[in-house]
Amino acid sequence: MIAFRALAVLAAVAGALANPLQARQANNTNVDIHDIVSVLDMQIHINIPNILTLQANHTATDGTIGTQVNELITAFDAAHDALLNTPVSSGSTTEKPTNDDISVIFGDVMQLVATGLSGLTPAVVPSFTTIVARLDPSVSAAATQLNTTLPGSINFVHTLMLDAQQFLVKEGTWPMTLAALGF
Repeated sequence: MIAFRALAVLAAVAGALANPLQARQANNTNVDIHDIVSVLDMQIHINIPNILTLQANHTATDGTIGTQVNELITAFDAAHDALLNTPVSSGSTTEKPTNDDISVIFGDVMQLVATGLSGLTPAVVPSFTTIVARLDPSVSAAATQLNTTLPGSINFVHTLMLDAQQFLVKEGTWPMTLAALGF
């Protein structure tokens, strides 16, 4: 019996040493993820101020808002595709950029999108509900892929979105994004 246990332990140790570490355990791709999320953040910082300016100038229409939302869709789709092609990260809580650094940037993206679109209604932009409904799958896909490429990153984004998620709920056209963010 003792010989069997010793043999079992040796076999388990040999098996563990023979198998390479999983990519998630050995590959910190946070720099790549940070770059992808930062590009998305920069685009959001163009489109959301444009949307706010259109609102302030009373020039928000299906066409003007639709153009800005199309650019947002393109940006979220590009982020999704880039994240999809990035190896899963082991992440880091100490090495820059940290997991939290990336989550803060994505949280900023989500807060800007939620609050930046919150002042629009179908009374001002008749197709607003349809326009936002087209954006929802792209935002959701990017958030889901971020959480796959940097596991657990959406947990902090969820916390950052506790106040701003009310705008997504109010608009009623964000079911996929709310689910991706854990709401």
